[in-house]
Amino acid sequence: MPPHDEGALLLKEKASSEALSDEEAVKVLRGEIRKRRESIDVFREHGKTAELAAAEAEIGIIEEFLPQQLSAEQLEEKVRAYLEEHPDITHPGKLTGALKKELGDQADGKLLNETCRKVLGA
Repeated sequence: MPPHDEGALLLKEKASSEALSDEEAVKVLRGEIRKRRESIDVFREHGKTAELAAAEAEIGIIEEFLPQQLSAEQLEEKVRAYLEEHPDITHPGKLTGALKKELGDQADGKLLNETCRKVLGA
């Protein structure tokens, strides 16, 4: 794991008087990935290929420590199955929230929201 990610975990742990739970550690690492994805957009925009490659490599390393996530296809199947059981949900935000509780760390929130919007035609 890149050294500054361990630092992010340590900072979060020091902010609390207790050790981080697995859920909290996952949130911190997902936040680090999110930061890198934002940086990748900037690096791409400014043609900084070396920095872009480094950020992508760091994301790959961090992801190794996170729970496996559903693919876009698997996620769409889950969304459609959930809608069959709950046809009264017609708002993408409500659907995303309900599925996030059910799927937890198996789904990226942004991808889940995009998939819910797509399936609902919103």
